[in-house]
Amino acid sequence: MADKEKAARSALQELGLEIADRWVTSFEKRPTQQLVLQKIIDPVVRHILNSIFPWIVGVAICFLVLLLCTVVTCVIVLRSGSAVSYTPFDTVNAAASIINIPSHG
Repeated sequence: MADKEKAARSALQELGLEIADRWVTSFEKRPTQQLVLQKIIDPVVRHILNSIFPWIVGVAICFLVLLLCTVVTCVIVLRSGSAVSYTPFDTVNAAASIINIPSHG
């Protein structure tokens, strides 16, 4: 029984290889490539791009708005830089006084 099973598997493997070889040989021909390209690949790619394009535009707009907000914030901070002096110790002392920890300084 094992010999029959081995022979059947071998025959099935040969059949699979023969089918794959014929498919590859057929696909390598120019008209078949054009047919697959026009009937399968182009419509799939177009559908994907048409589905994703609005999201790409939305993300780009969000990025530009975020970039604009960042630039405006930087300009405001740089223009008012001389009037405001920030020291991290003041913030630490304020936080320490809120939670009743003795401050250093």
